[in-house]
Amino acid sequence: MKLVENIPVDTHTIEDLIKDKNDLFLVWPSANYPFDHGQWQVVLNPDEGNMSFFIYDDHELIGHAALRRTEIQGMYAVCYLYLLPDIRSRGLGARMMTLLEDYAREKLSARQLVLKTRTYNPRAVRCYEKAGFMEFNRDGTLIVMSKMLKPG
Repeated sequence: MKLVENIPVDTHTIEDLIKDKNDLFLVWPSANYPFDHGQWQVVLNPDEGNMSFFIYDDHELIGHAALRRTEIQGMYAVCYLYLLPDIRSRGLGARMMTLLEDYAREKLSARQLVLKTRTYNPRAVRCYEKAGFMEFNRDGTLIVMSKMLKPG
């Protein structure tokens, strides 16, 4: 498995990946449906310090993820995670998280990663917990998780 930087940001390929309305909602609950390219261009804008990635297994495109710069130096948000439905629950999410952590630590000098998930996405919550993320805030269905990164 490998991350490939999505530069320039190609939202059409993201749209092709996330075809299902329910999957789009799980990836980003406030995303417009049908897929809104302008909305995605804003949140993935590399000029703001954000990185969008396509996830490949061998030569097959299997998903998407992003790292977004936060207002806190050394902290990045992991977001817009997606894996194709037919390959879920095979440990690929954990591998993807490791790749994102390595990239954030090595290329962005990140010291901490944060992410948001929802109580109605228990498979994602389990994946993040297995990857070492700890819940530090909960508000209704929103769960905010964090992981400190050890220097490489």
